[in-house]
Amino acid sequence: MRLKKGVSIDGIQPDIIAVMAPAALIWKRHGQELVITAGTDGKHSEGSLHYVGLALDFRTRYFGMDQMILVTSELRKAVGRDYDVVMHKTHIHVEHDPKEL
Repeated sequence: MRLKKGVSIDGIQPDIIAVMAPAALIWKRHGQELVITAGTDGKHSEGSLHYVGLALDFRTRYFGMDQMILVTSELRKAVGRDYDVVMHKTHIHVEHDPKEL
């Protein structure tokens, strides 16, 4: 696992740190190294959980669409329902966002 040049994970919270190990294993199973492309750095939408250390973006440019769908599904299962896992064109966004029952 590595950080894209310029990415900061300063201030990320334990709940999002917990996603890094299962994500790294999933990427490895699919023949790739996990690259974090955004942490607490960068510009995100207003109210983004990146700013409070509860979201990460992971590189996916080396995956075809079918593999990206599969990786997204595997990550959703691995991290559970307290996390939103969102597939974008250029990355997978993961945030800790527990829902009330």
